[in-house]
Amino acid sequence: MINNKGMMPLVGGIIFVVLAVLVIIVGLKITGNPVIGEDYVDDPIPYKVAELSELNLEDVDNFEKYKSFADNVNNLILILNDGLETEIPLLEKTQEAWGKASKTITKYGPLINNYNGVILSAKDFESLPSEDRYKKVYQELGVFSLELTFISATLFHTATFNSVGTFYRASGVNTFAFKCPSCVSVMLSSAYWTIKTVLVEKASEGAESFFDKLGDLV
Repeated sequence: MINNKGMMPLVGGIIFVVLAVLVIIVGLKITGNPVIGEDYVDDPIPYKVAELSELNLEDVDNFEKYKSFADNVNNLILILNDGLETEIPLLEKTQEAWGKASKTITKYGPLINNYNGVILSAKDFESLPSEDRYKKVYQELGVFSLELTFISATLFHTATFNSVGTFYRASGVNTFAFKCPSCVSVMLSSAYWTIKTVLVEKASEGAESFFDKLGDLV
């Protein structure tokens, strides 16, 4: 069970991330620097993501399904960590990890849909590259990165995510803001929705009031 004291460092980290992202967005608007250049077709990340398989699960209600879920999610995390230098912790695949997850995650559906959305957007881009489809890939990747970093920190790595810098580096939100500033509000609103619908009440209540106020800031 995660208490409010355990959540406070993580909430502080998320607040810092949001403020940093806002600074990045303002800076891009002032300088007029392009977000996506002419070389987006050569970005290897969407093509690597497109090679991954979709998750054919509706829910994760036993250990075997959890391992399948973790394997697929970890493959995507490895691509992000390698290509964008994020530091998203891999999901543990032990019986103990499943026990923790089953007590904290009430619904896997949104997480599964999020993962599949990343894969489908990458496949769409691969079939017909365009700037709009490229932005969609990074929007989906950004949501995935922020949500999985939060979930992983909440479930398995509370002690590790006890500083602002750790959460900031791990989630890579600054990288996504540079590639797609317009995606940031989607990322944040999705993270808020995930907190309310995926985690049990005790795990989500520490950050819920904060995300309620974000709509006026981004």
